[in-house]
Amino acid sequence: MRRRYVYDKRHDKMIEVTELEPPTKARSGPEIMPDIKPYISQIDGSTINSRSRHREHLREHGCIEVGNDSSLFGKPKPLSPSPGLKETLIRVANEKLRYK
Repeated sequence: MRRRYVYDKRHDKMIEVTELEPPTKARSGPEIMPDIKPYISQIDGSTINSRSRHREHLREHGCIEVGNDSSLFGKPKPLSPSPGLKETLIRVANEKLRYK
């Protein structure tokens, strides 16, 4: 087993880190998540006071909760250049070179 140490300047010695950290309590069962706190909807101003009402409210208004979930976004569509853009860029670049 690996051990970690830190240097204690006051006592001029190395102390094992596990001695400094309090032991973590092992979880003995499932963790219960509390219900959400009531909030006022930005969609219609109604009060939402439970998770089930929150989900129902989103469905009623055709909304989705995004947060940090990037899986809802597809790959960006490649930009298609407008017709004649390449020729315009070449022409402008050539004009700039002529005036130097």
